[in-house]
This record gives sequence, C-alpha cells and structure tokens, in this order.
Amino acid sequence: MSDLELVEIASPIPGGNQVLSGSALGALVGVNLLWCVSPVAAKSALTAFGPLTVSALRFAPAGMILLAMSRAQGPLPRISPRDWPRFFVLAILGIVLTYGLYYTGVAQTTASEAVLLTACEPILIALFARIFLKERLSRQQWIGLWIGLAGIWMIVGGGFGNAIALLALCIESTTTVTAKRLTALYPGLYVVAVEMLIGSVILLPGMGWELAHRHTVVSWGAFGGVLYLGLICSALCFGVWFRLMESYSISVMGAFILIQPLFGPVSGWLFRHETLTPRGAFGGALVVLGVAFNAIRMPKRA
Repeated sequence: MSDLELVEIASPIPGGNQVLSGSALGALVGVNLLWCVSPVAAKSALTAFGPLTVSALRFAPAGMILLAMSRAQGPLPRISPRDWPRFFVLAILGIVLTYGLYYTGVAQTTASEAVLLTACEPILIALFARIFLKERLSRQQWIGLWIGLAGIWMIVGGGFGNAIALLALCIESTTTVTAKRLTALYPGLYVVAVEMLIGSVILLPGMGWELAHRHTVVSWGAFGGVLYLGLICSALCFGVWFRLMESYSISVMGAFILIQPLFGPVSGWLFRHETLTPRGAFGGALVVLGVAFNAIRMPKRA
C-alpha cells in the first residue's frame, strides 16, 4: 500500500479546521518530504532483498506500531465475522499483490520515475471511481484526469519497470471501495494497521522462498532502506498524519501531497545521482498539473 493510497482510504469524512497552525504546516511539509524518499529507500532495500521480503519487512513492524498507536487512543474495536473477508481482500490486493509487483517494477526503474508514478494514484482513483462507481466528475476534474493520464502515458513509456509499477498502482486503486466501507465501520488507523499485519502474514511464505533462493548480502544501505520504509514512511509519518486529522480538514491536508511529485525527483538526484529523462520530466509535470486540478477546488462562479 503506497503512502498516497493510505491517505486516501483512511481519511474521514471531510471536516475540521480549515486554517493550519504553523506547527501543523511544518509537520505536513515534513511528512511529505519524508515520503518523497520512499522510492530511494526501496531501491536500497532491493539491492539485498526480494520484493516480497521488502514488503513483509516494511509492513510487519509498521502494522504493530500503528496497532499500538490505535490501542493508545482507546479500546480496539471487535471486528465482525462478516468483515474479516473484506480485510483479507484488502490485504491481498493492497499489500501482497500491489507491493510484490510495485517493488519488482521499482527494481527495474529509477527512484525519480517511481515517485512520479506513485503520484499518479489520485488520477487512477478518480478514473476507477468513474468507471466502477459511476461517480460524477466536475469539468475541472475531467480536465485534470485527461492531463494526468497523458502524463502517466509519458512516464510509462520510459521502460518495462514503469509498466509493472503502474500495474501495481492500478490494482491498489481498485481497493478503495473495500477500504472506504471498512473505514466507515472502524477507525482508519485501525483498518490500516490490521491490513498491514494480515498482508505481512500472507507474505511470509513468499519471503521465505526469496530468502532461500537469493544470495542475500545485507549492506548497511539495504538495512537502512528497510528501516526507513517501515519506521519512517509507515509508522512515523502516518502517526503524525492521523494526529493532524483529528484537528484539520482532510481537504486542506491533502493538497500537501503535491509536494511528493514536485520534490521526489530531487531525492533521486541527491541520493542516487539520477537524472530525469525529458520524457519523464514532461510526463511528471503533466501528472502534477493533473493532480492539482483534482486536489485543488476552484471556487464556483456566482
């Protein structure tokens, strides 16, 4: 489950304070800048571990930490027997399949293009909501959708790894319906924690197979990449995000997600000395513009 998808499915009904305090503003900028480095950390982790192993090592500790955070907020709700299949479907699609494919794609592309593809999720979610849920889109959203799709086409044309990563994000975007139903019944942080833990358990056999069939030499960089994904991207950032959601409107907070595609390529250049191709840069610019059209609501004319 990517950071953008976690934000999308675990968000409550819009509401809350529309004016950010200085500390909240700094926290939101900091969280999204930390998320920018996620593909760089994944590239480092994948030098030693397979995609399924990286996924399990990321989400198992993060799920336990988020579950403890959820418990600290009050007694954990009892999951109804009829909802367990939904949790398993969510975990299989949103964790196992998504990250097995996504990290396979990341291993074959650059961190810079991976973060641009991750930023495509709001575009994909809007597209699938229109196709499967028949949700109506405003003219502004339609413009953003087509601009964003053009950007996705430009980025994916850069290589096979990009296509695999995009397939993973498409699978993940279809989980929104199941996730929204569950977050209507249980706290969002709790849903995310349970999903991560179920997904991690399902990933264990695949993790064991990869470790048995790979000659794994764990470097400090690979170890640090796994820790960053699990403790920083998943546990710390979402702990801060959910704390802020208690006081501020998700519509205001969501606009800060645009930081990721804007500054993500900078992290690729800074830590991995990557450069964006002209095709990737132009596609990324279109994605940012498309996401902006969907995330920023223009005032209606009187």
